[in-house]
Amino acid sequence: MTKIKKYVEDMAEELDGAKHYMETALEYKAAGNSDRYTRYKEMSVQELGHALSLHDFAVQDIEKLKSVYPEIPSDMMDKWQKAHVNYVEKAAWIKQMQAM
Repeated sequence: MTKIKKYVEDMAEELDGAKHYMETALEYKAAGNSDRYTRYKEMSVQELGHALSLHDFAVQDIEKLKSVYPEIPSDMMDKWQKAHVNYVEKAAWIKQMQAM
C-alpha cells in the first residue's frame, strides 16, 4: 500500500512540475519569446506524460491488489479515489493551458 501512496506523491510532483513549466511557457509566449515558450511547453508535456505513466502504474497495481485482496480497506480506496479525482482535474487544467 505504501507503493500506491508513493505513486500518488510522485504523480502530484509531476503535475506540479507540468503546471509550473506551462505557466512559465505562457509567460514567455506573452513576452514574444517563442523559443523559450516552445521549450517550456515541451517540458510541461513531458512532465504530464510522467504523471500519466505513474497513474497507469497505480491503476495496474491496484487491480492486482484487488485480485489478491478482494476487500481492500475502504479508507485506502477513498484516499485513492480522492487522489485520482485530483489527478484528473489537474491534468485537464494543464492540458487546457497546453492548448493555448
